[in-house]
Amino acid sequence: MLMQTRFDMKKTIEEIKKILFDSGRATADHAVGLLLARPELLAGFRQLAFSNEYPFDMRSSNVIEKADEKVPGFAASLVPDIVSNLTVFINDGPRRQFLRMLVRYTPAIDEDLTGILYDACYGFACDRSQPVAVRHNAVMVLEALAMRYPELKSEIVAALELRIHEEHGPFGPWLRAFLANMNT
Repeated sequence: MLMQTRFDMKKTIEEIKKILFDSGRATADHAVGLLLARPELLAGFRQLAFSNEYPFDMRSSNVIEKADEKVPGFAASLVPDIVSNLTVFINDGPRRQFLRMLVRYTPAIDEDLTGILYDACYGFACDRSQPVAVRHNAVMVLEALAMRYPELKSEIVAALELRIHEEHGPFGPWLRAFLANMNT
């Protein structure tokens, strides 16, 4: 039975890769529709998203995030694995997509995972080598954490304000506006 399951998963992965033949929105939308119609495929999409196999990890994580946005809670079972693996992803696509998804889950995330999530997001937000979208989504998670735990707000704002003068490019002005809004 185990051998059959492995074979089935391998076949499922190959079929998903065929579906995710490009990174276009129409392809993603088609895959989202398929995933929502056949939720048993979530395990295959998850395996690809966590595979560090570019571009399929990016495309698969995008589909999972969009399906979860369309049907809130659809991918809730993946949240512990996502939080635990945020700093392990080699490619930024899964990190970017899953951080976006985690903003929706921050109010209900397990307290043990909250510390891991906070540390990872603070690290991404302050790491100028991270892509702007990853940094942006990390700050959005930090904002959601500050809403859940108001005592963290001043700590988050102070830490990010210390770094504001190092910021250049598109992230700097956005972060300044974000911090100004957080201070009101």
